[in-house]
Amino acid sequence: MASVEECRHILEASGSAEARFHAACTLREALLREWATHTEEERGSLRSYLLQYVLHHAGEPQLQVVRAILQGTLAVMLKRSWLDTPPEARAAFFQELDASAKAAGSPAAAVVSLQVMEAVVSEFSLVTASALGLSWEFHETCRNQLELMAAVLAWDFKATHSSFVSASSALRGAAITNPQGGRKGLPDTTQVKPGAQWADLLLPAATTEWLLPLMAVLQGPAAGSQLAQAARQLVVAFCCLAGDVFPKQPVSAAAATGAAPVPAAPVTVAHVAQMLRLVLPWCMPAQQALQAALSGDEGQLVDACRALAALCMGHKVAVLEAASAALQGAQQQQQASLFSALEELTRSFLVAGGVSAAAAPEPWLPDCTEMLLECWSGLLTLQCGYAMTAAPLPPQAVECATRLGATVVEAALADAAAGAHEDADDDEESGAGAVHQEEWMVRVAMLLRAQPAASFSQLGELLAAKQQALAHAASTAGDPSELLEQLYWLARMAAHALADTGVGEVPLPPEAVLLAVGDSSLTAAAAAGAAPPQQQQQQAAAGAAAVERLSRALLELTALCLQQAAAAVVSSRLMEGAVWGAARWADTYLFSEEEEPLPEALEAAFGDAAGAHILDMLLHVAQHCLAAFPGEAELHRQVCHTLLPTLVHRKPLCRRVIAMPSWQALAAAFARRDAALTTQLSQKFQRALCRSLCLAASGFGDEAQAQQYVSHLLLQTVNDVAALAQQQQLAAMAQRADVQLQVCCMLEVLRGAAAGALPATCPALLGLFSGLLGPLLALHAAFKHVAPVVALLLKLADDIVENVGVYIEAPQQREQLLNWTLQLLMQYRDSNLWQVSLQTAKSLKEDRAAEQCRDLRAVLNLLIHITQSDFSADEEPPTTASIAMVAPPGAAAPADGAAAAAAAGEAGTSVIARVVLVGLNIMLPLINAELLKFPKLAQLYYSLLSYMLEVYPRAVAELEPQHFGSLMATLEWGVLGSDVVAVHCSLEGLAGLAKYQAAAVQSGSRGLAGQSAGNRSVVSHFQELLLRRLLLEDTPGDLVELAADALLPLLLAEPAAFGPLSAHIAASAGASGEPRAATAVANALAQLGGWLQQHAEQLAAGPAREGDAGHAARRQAARQFRQQLTKMVADVRGLIRLR
Repeated sequence: MASVEECRHILEASGSAEARFHAACTLREALLREWATHTEEERGSLRSYLLQYVLHHAGEPQLQVVRAILQGTLAVMLKRSWLDTPPEARAAFFQELDASAKAAGSPAAAVVSLQVMEAVVSEFSLVTASALGLSWEFHETCRNQLELMAAVLAWDFKATHSSFVSASSALRGAAITNPQGGRKGLPDTTQVKPGAQWADLLLPAATTEWLLPLMAVLQGPAAGSQLAQAARQLVVAFCCLAGDVFPKQPVSAAAATGAAPVPAAPVTVAHVAQMLRLVLPWCMPAQQALQAALSGDEGQLVDACRALAALCMGHKVAVLEAASAALQGAQQQQQASLFSALEELTRSFLVAGGVSAAAAPEPWLPDCTEMLLECWSGLLTLQCGYAMTAAPLPPQAVECATRLGATVVEAALADAAAGAHEDADDDEESGAGAVHQEEWMVRVAMLLRAQPAASFSQLGELLAAKQQALAHAASTAGDPSELLEQLYWLARMAAHALADTGVGEVPLPPEAVLLAVGDSSLTAAAAAGAAPPQQQQQQAAAGAAAVERLSRALLELTALCLQQAAAAVVSSRLMEGAVWGAARWADTYLFSEEEEPLPEALEAAFGDAAGAHILDMLLHVAQHCLAAFPGEAELHRQVCHTLLPTLVHRKPLCRRVIAMPSWQALAAAFARRDAALTTQLSQKFQRALCRSLCLAASGFGDEAQAQQYVSHLLLQTVNDVAALAQQQQLAAMAQRADVQLQVCCMLEVLRGAAAGALPATCPALLGLFSGLLGPLLALHAAFKHVAPVVALLLKLADDIVENVGVYIEAPQQREQLLNWTLQLLMQYRDSNLWQVSLQTAKSLKEDRAAEQCRDLRAVLNLLIHITQSDFSADEEPPTTASIAMVAPPGAAAPADGAAAAAAAGEAGTSVIARVVLVGLNIMLPLINAELLKFPKLAQLYYSLLSYMLEVYPRAVAELEPQHFGSLMATLEWGVLGSDVVAVHCSLEGLAGLAKYQAAAVQSGSRGLAGQSAGNRSVVSHFQELLLRRLLLEDTPGDLVELAADALLPLLLAEPAAFGPLSAHIAASAGASGEPRAATAVANALAQLGGWLQQHAEQLAAGPAREGDAGHAARRQAARQFRQQLTKMVADVRGLIRLR
């Protein structure tokens, strides 16, 4: 303590700033060096002294550097004792800092107190932490425990600089992703959830009461000052509070049954009301605030939108309603409610141009408009109570939302009309800018669903009126461009209002719609204040009528193309929106699943005869769009990828579709390969169309009918493929572009048929494909230099294996399919593959990865689907004879599939193994680090590699040295990589190979003896690789056990390599200049070696069957090894990763 006292004396007595600087630096070093010798009382005394010193000399600019050193010392003292002191003692530091700053009573002292907090933030950040000679875990634990305060005060603990990041900068919103899914660049309103223990500190009125008079002063010209900005950001931070910091109210018996709502906690209501008192004056009156923002500083208005968005997203509408009422009751003058204020503010932004980013006078205007719409989305989201019944929305919120919804629709239609005369932008859809964004429409749909009886009726009337205006324009030769753009927007908006996406789940009508039509599942419980039964019936009837009216208007718009009078003005773009909207509607309302029926009112409107009429109309529209709009790719995509798949993905729909004359006409046209469905339709759309046509076969009650239907669909295509393959001049024809296009189209049709395979139609498909196996090989041989054809053939093989192969039960049929796949891969290997090498890799590097690696991905997909199939439950591993058949280019190969099968049978080799080995033979010359940087390709490759190393390790061990070296290089790349899937697969594969080698050593067989990794064995190479990754690198904890499963058999396979390897790794750990690191690694590896010696007899036992005592003992030993390795990794990392 003597050196510390001497430093204090210099700080007090010296008049030289330089001497004080050296004394401050020495004090810091001495304190850390002698930390263990100081008592807790001595440390507390020194802390108080340093705090008083920096505050006392706060106004002396010549001591600025000295203060900075001492402020850092205070932060270091806090961190050094952080884990040794209880939370109360930690809090005492901040309390003492606050009390001392207030006692000093000067602005300079207040600034210094903030600088001390800045130093604390910097010290607790991992990036800017001081070197204390402690483990990395210590720093990480301190950061985690203080990070709660970082969230509350919006400090950035992961910044790469040491400057203080205040609430102002953290909530400023520059280039922040909105968690609610808004556009990039939307301001951040991330919720802060500090926990219940912070409630007494953050929620009392006194915590924020002082901001009221401050904000009252910081109005007008002062609103743009730094102090005003900082104060507003603090208010925004308080608005972001959410979660357990707010107490929960006890649930009464009435609330538990749904008869009464759960009241909001008074503390929560008071906090929200306090925030509204602070925020609403920033933006009210709305028009006046907006004009001031447009003419000067918009910061105050933008901050108001952020604060309101945070409140609406963090609290239920009942809380906001109660807070608004409390605020109105407490105000002396007339105060607008929250809902009225939001309506007025949102309307002002819409009128000013907030609908479209292109038309907005300021860039922040559309962002704020989206934030306000997000506010309404939070307000209008239905909340289910404890009885799982929807709580009614506040009437005032419903009224405001309904009026605002009409305003939004009006503004959006005006913007759409204006966009009809603009050129399409690369980043926006043509014609209406931001209003076409799906997320924007979802928010508007929430407004319209607030009161469907009114909003849906108005939207339906608009659709009908615009259709009449379009008909008038057609009859008078007027310009329909604005009407078409408006109808396009209305079609999409109507679909958003009527239905949710339904992606990944059974599509159901939105809860707001169900509530409006009186669905019993949501209105069974009599909520407090509910309307009388008769009035409820009237409201339900009005809601159902509005839903039906809007639905009819949307469907009439979709059928407009079928009217001869309107055909002249109906555009493909309009039909794109109408078809998309009709598909979304049909997915929800048309012949739903029996277990999820529609409410009675909607079932009466859209079920049975009415539904059949709608279905027939949609089929006519689909066929008309494909035939009457040639070359319109987007419209064809909507028909083939959206509408038709929607109409065949449920059995109730398929049963009706398959009996429709309109569907039968479409199927007949496809079966005879009409020009409208072949030459005028893109290849990919032909595939999607064929898939939908095949899936509709599930509507047949008889399997024979389903098979006959599919056979009729594909017979002409199959015959055309077979006939083309028999052409004597096929090689010459393969050079013609029209023939290439024809082949690609037919192959895509066959792919669609495979993708649409069903258990009932599989026999028919197998019969068709069996007759095509030879012709397809002939096509490959003729078109081997035509990359698109080759890629489609590989993809077709993959589709057949994945979708048709799963239904094959006869072993002969499975063997036939596998032998064909094998010969296709061997043809591909011997003909086309070797011409794709460096140029492909170069192209991949130049951003054309998706196209250039399609062959490799197709091969990998095919191989993976073969390995994942159940073609053979008991596979024999391949032998040396089979490896010889997988020779590099130039080597002899079987002439045909029969020869390949015969060779496989003679050698006892499974066909699956041969197929996979041929695939590996194709992949290995091409796979390199550049290719493996592409995630999809890498994940496919490592999935296959894992399978091969686990199931066929002997075949891998007997590969040619060149190919084996390539495979091991990619395995090493995967083990050391960062892709989670690749690392997992690599470790699993390495474990399989290591177990094979350990068993080979025990049995005395060859194993990996014929392979090497440079000048040492493969086993020792991967021993070192794994140990380095585990001990010296950042390996996630979940990978340690996977690595243990590979490391244990590696150590057992070559125990003699472990001793020298341990010394080498320990020396590497100490190369950084930290001797303790080398000692820690050496001791840990010595303990691991000792454990292996203790369990050597148990681990080296001979083979044992599952259930035997030896098998159980080895499993127990492996489990203990995982535990030992996990503990060793944790201990070593804590010792060698010092700071």
